[in-house]
Amino acid sequence: MKFAFITPRYGAEITSGAEHACRLLAEQICHRHDVDVLTTCARDSRRARTDYAEGADRVRGVLVRRFALSQPYDASDQAPLTDRLLASPRSRADELEWVRRLGPWSPALIDYLKRQHRTYDALVFFSLWHPTTVHGVHVAPDRSVLFPYLQLQPALRFNLWDDVLSTPRAVGFFASSERRLARSYVRATMQADEIVGIGVDPPPQQTYPRHQQDPGDSLDDDDATPRLDDDEGEEAYLEGRGIPFRRRHRLHGRLVLYGGRVDSDNGAEEMLEYFDSYALSDESASLVLMGAKLMKTPDEPYLQSPGVLPDRERMIAYEAADVTIAPAPDDLLSQSLLESLSVGTPVLASARNDAAVEHCRKAGGGLYYSNREEFVEAMRVLLTNQRLRDRLAVSGRGYIQQHHRWDAVIGRFDRLIAKVKGR
Repeated sequence: MKFAFITPRYGAEITSGAEHACRLLAEQICHRHDVDVLTTCARDSRRARTDYAEGADRVRGVLVRRFALSQPYDASDQAPLTDRLLASPRSRADELEWVRRLGPWSPALIDYLKRQHRTYDALVFFSLWHPTTVHGVHVAPDRSVLFPYLQLQPALRFNLWDDVLSTPRAVGFFASSERRLARSYVRATMQADEIVGIGVDPPPQQTYPRHQQDPGDSLDDDDATPRLDDDEGEEAYLEGRGIPFRRRHRLHGRLVLYGGRVDSDNGAEEMLEYFDSYALSDESASLVLMGAKLMKTPDEPYLQSPGVLPDRERMIAYEAADVTIAPAPDDLLSQSLLESLSVGTPVLASARNDAAVEHCRKAGGGLYYSNREEFVEAMRVLLTNQRLRDRLAVSGRGYIQQHHRWDAVIGRFDRLIAKVKGR
């Protein structure tokens, strides 16, 4: 089969939101089917400019066709416009103008879809809000699938969204909280839907070389690559997990990991404040920030910032941690949470994130907090109760194996496409 994945932005540098989900799915689907990604030349979600060259390119093996932008935009202007539209009677034209100003607006992409849509078996749209979806889903609705990435925002009160969600043949969700919003808040009448989610590929159970006895020894390529040791089995694996990461970064004692962007708008600032309160009673714990640092962080001895890590070392870092924190209040994908559970490391998540809380409950692999006091107490329980961590680890790994390996996710995606094909 041949798919067109239509998304406002696309690139390896985009690591959150519907666009990131599009790339994760495209990189998996392209091993089984032909995938063309149709997108704009924009990269920044806050303002539109030509960041990428127009034309065809390949990103991690996926064919990407980029189309020119017709106008600049600045997303910071949207909030006042949204407030004005919600405060007074508005027409469909007003709401469509809101979509156009949100951008990125590329008539060339829509024109391409109108000319070439018959060459694709299905058109798969990502993100509810943007012109690429609002105008694109009407090109060939019977062969269209929409992944709306729904979140509770003021603009979700617009009447437009019922039409957008009911137009495509099928709707895919990354979390059941999305489906609840679509049904109970938007009250959309969808033709068919499926909770697809995203996947992770857990590393095999492995042990690591033990010839470096000094935690400060350098890590060479052999040490960074896990090796199988069938004789020692599960117990040896758990004893040796994460050793290369701890050695490389000279980490001792209790290790807490945060695997996302360090930014003020995704819960990281609150997490740093809460962890500082916890650190007053536990000087042995370290907080490792494993992501791009986009804000100033405190100069504290318990903080370590190795920055953005390659995938290989990223998974070893999760293994090295005693606990992973997932503080984002609106991360539908919960990728770092799923990756942590896949290697058996418990998670402490923000209770404001319905998707993360649902994973913690279904997996039995973590706890969640809604304020500073709950954070401190949950962290204390997790770091001092090894038996609890062991139980959470086993349960979390089982949940990932059953529901969030990529083969299971692709199976649900295929089921969604079958609804489009009428099977």
